[in-house]
Amino acid sequence: MQPYIEVSQLSKTYGNHLVLDQLDFRLESGEIVAILGANGAGKTTFLQTLLGMLRPDQGQIQLFGQPVGALKQQMSLRGKIGVMLQQASLPGNLTGREHLQLFSAYYPAPMPTADLIANFGLASFIDQRFSTLSGGQQQSLLFALAMVGKPQLLFLDEPTVGLDVTARQAFWQHIRAAAAAGISVILTTHYLEEADQLASRILVLKDGHFIADASPTALKAQSLLRRIDCHSSLDSALVASWPYVRQVEVIGANPSADGEGCQRLLIDSEQPEQTLRQLLALDLALSQLSVQPLSLEHAFLQLTANQGAMA
Repeated sequence: MQPYIEVSQLSKTYGNHLVLDQLDFRLESGEIVAILGANGAGKTTFLQTLLGMLRPDQGQIQLFGQPVGALKQQMSLRGKIGVMLQQASLPGNLTGREHLQLFSAYYPAPMPTADLIANFGLASFIDQRFSTLSGGQQQSLLFALAMVGKPQLLFLDEPTVGLDVTARQAFWQHIRAAAAAGISVILTTHYLEEADQLASRILVLKDGHFIADASPTALKAQSLLRRIDCHSSLDSALVASWPYVRQVEVIGANPSADGEGCQRLLIDSEQPEQTLRQLLALDLALSQLSVQPLSLEHAFLQLTANQGAMA
C-alpha cells in the first residue's frame, strides 16, 4: 500500500544551523506518529516542510504519492489533509460558527457544521467571538476546523501547549476519536505523557537526526533502567550505595509485626537482577516485589543523554 507520507534525504538549514539533516521518513495508513525533541530541535520545521510551507535545501517529499508542491494546485490533495499549527491565529471578531462556515466553503463535501459542533463539544461557546474563548475552547475549535474537510491525514503541531490537565485530556479524546475513525496523525509535542498515551510510534529528533523510531513500549524497553518496587526493612541509604542503583525513593513507612521499620522502596537500577539478589539476600522478609520498565520520560532522557547534550 502506498504510504501517506514518504520523505527521502530531507535537509534544511537556517543560516549556519543545520536543522534537518538528510532525514528519511514514512507514514503509513492508520498510524499515529509523535515527533519528540527539545525546544528548537526542528519539530515544527519538519512539519512545515512536509506541508510545503518551507522549501527544503535537499530531499524529496511525497504526500499520497504526489510531490508536496502539488498541494498548491490540487484541491483534491489538499482535501485529504487537515492541519492544526501551533502559531495559528483566527480573526477574533468572528464567532466559532462563522469560522466553521467559512472553512466549510473551501471544501466540496465538508463535514456538516452541526456534526462538527456535536463531535468536538463546541455547542456551549459556538456563537461566541473567537477572541473571548479560553485556550482550551480555542484549541477545540481549531481542531474542528482541521477536520472540516474529512481528512485522511492530520497534522498537529503542539496542539495542547498551554492547556491545563483537564483540557489536555479532553483534547486527547478528540485525537483518539479521529484515529478510531481511520485518520492517520502526525503529532509534534514536548509532553512525553501525551506521546505515550496517543502514539503508535515515536520518533525522537535531535541535532537534525531521528535518534529513535519505535513504539512507546519498545522505546521504554530500550532503557537500561528498571524500577524495583518493594517493601523492605533495609535502610534506603544502604540500598542507594549499591553498584548499579541510580536512585532510591522512600514511599511511607509502616511498622512490621516484629516492630522493625518496613517501608516501600522504589529503586531505579541499571542491573535489576544483581540488585534483586542483594535485596533477597539481606532482607528475608522482603515483600510486594515487582520490576517494571521506567516511564517514557526516563527512557527519553536516557536516550538523549546517551546521544550527548540536548539541542
